[in-house]
Order: sequence, then structure tokens, then C-alpha cells
Amino acid sequence: MVHPAIGSTVLNTDDVAGGESVDYWRHVISDAFVPLDAVAQAPEFHGEVRIDRLGALLVSRVDAQAHRVRRTRPMIARSERGYYKLGLQLTGSCLLVQDGNEAMLSPGDFALYDTDRPYTLAFPEATTMAVFMFPRERLRVPGGGERHVLAHRIARDDDTGSLLAPLFLRLLGRLGGTTPGATLSLADAVLDLLSALLSERIAAPAEVPHAALVARAKAFIDEHLDDPGLCPDAVAAALHVSTRYLQKLFAEEGAGVAGWIRTRRLEQCRRDLAVPGTLAKPVSAVGAAWGLPDAAHFSRAFKAAYGLSPREFRARALAGT
Repeated sequence: MVHPAIGSTVLNTDDVAGGESVDYWRHVISDAFVPLDAVAQAPEFHGEVRIDRLGALLVSRVDAQAHRVRRTRPMIARSERGYYKLGLQLTGSCLLVQDGNEAMLSPGDFALYDTDRPYTLAFPEATTMAVFMFPRERLRVPGGGERHVLAHRIARDDDTGSLLAPLFLRLLGRLGGTTPGATLSLADAVLDLLSALLSERIAAPAEVPHAALVARAKAFIDEHLDDPGLCPDAVAAALHVSTRYLQKLFAEEGAGVAGWIRTRRLEQCRRDLAVPGTLAKPVSAVGAAWGLPDAAHFSRAFKAAYGLSPREFRARALAGT
């Protein structure tokens, strides 16, 4: 695999005799990505690939005449493994086939595929494709959920495509620039956004009844109320769903995730304040025990919820009024 430390590596078939161009192209793309077989329609074939490395992300622009590439099980067994590739069609068209799924890509469309599973890419005409290859662990989606997005066309004009395609194009356009650090930061941000948006496309949340998912979220919240770091993002991560999806489910019940966390914390504080055995415990310590360490904030939130400060509530509760 080609790993340039700085700048770009450009490889093409220009200096190879026509009859050897396909064999050379097979060598080029296998070295740039993972071992692949290539078959061209024309005996004299032209192809060029530009390769840049941005941290864990390998970015390539492939310009080639009509051809077909495939990755077979024997190739997978004897080569470096553990990568996803994302192909963004720039010109021409491509048919991606993997695991029985077919994705026909037109300019602006893209699809994700796994180098650890056999696949075929068919380019029926002269084409340009941007290929982004990165370690599998860099794509953080709910466990097992990648099967719902691999080899599925993501159109340039749907919600995910309209957000991601321009960012991938921007990343491609910044290669070889004078600010490699900023480009690397952009690459990391794009992969993070890819993970977040693909998580929303995964069918797993839809397979779990909404009520059951909300119940699991509430149970997790109750188990971690004493953790000051408990927040909507932490709950969503524990349930392997996006924060936005979780917020939507809670909004359907008339409350946000943060609001539910606050309500449950205040309810537990109210319960403790009404117990005579906690009288020796300062009011601020009661709040801190349930994830509300800021005494002033705890007092304001408690009064907003119950109309009395924590001290006033405790005094009345213990007096029996």
C-alpha cells in the first residue's frame, strides 16, 4: 500500500506499453488500496491515481477508462485487512456490488464498502472517482449496524449525501495545500460526521419499539443519576443511537433527555430530603449525591420545580406540614 509521508503520489499508465497497461493498472491499484483484480474493455487502457495520506485516512482520486475491478476471498485471506472504503463518484458511473447489495452511483453519489468482504466495482465508461479508505474502527456506528449501510447508494441530494458530499469534495480540493494540519483536522471531522450520519440511517433503532428504547434510556439514566457527567450524549452512546434520534423520542413524550435527567435527579433529592435519617446531611451534599454538585444551581432548580428551596422543603417535610 502506498503511504506517502508528505504531498501526493501520482501513478499512471502513460509510460507503459499498451498491451501491458491493464497489468500495470492492476499493480497500481493493488498497491494503492488492497489487492484487486482488474479487467479493461479496451486493449489499450489509460488510468491515473493520485494518493494522499491524512493520518489514518487515505485519499485517492482515480481517473480511468471503462474497466472492472473485483476483490476476491483469496485476495482478502492473504492481504492486509480491516479497512472501509468510501467511493464518491465525480464523473461517469459505477456499479458497486457487495453481499448481494447493488449500488449504482452517478456523479455526487457515494457508497461505503468493506475490504474484508468480496466486492466488484464496474465502470462502464470513462470515470473519475474519489476513494477514501480508513480503518474500520474509525467508523463508530452501533454494533452490527454497518450491514445496513454497506454497498447502499447515498444520493447526493438526500439528507446525508447533501451534508457529506460537499465536505468530501472540499477535503479532496485541499490536498497538497499549504495547511496540512488544518486539512488533517478536517479529515477527522468529516469521518466523525460520517459516523454520526450513518448511525442515523441504521435500521437498528427502527427495529426496537420506541417505547422499549425509551424505557432502556430511562433505566440507564436512573442507574447513573449520581454521575455529574451524565448527559444526553452519554445516554445515546450507551444505547448505540444518535443523540438527535434519542432527543426525538423523548420529545414525543413531551420532555427532552436533559430535562428528564434533571427531573429524576430532583425527585431523588426530594425523596432524600424528606427522610429524617438524612437530617445530618447538608442540603448541598444531598444534591451532590444525585449529580448536582453546584449548590446554587441545585437550589434554583429545586425551587423552580417544587416552589420551595431545598431547605424550606426539608423543614416542612420533617415538620409534617
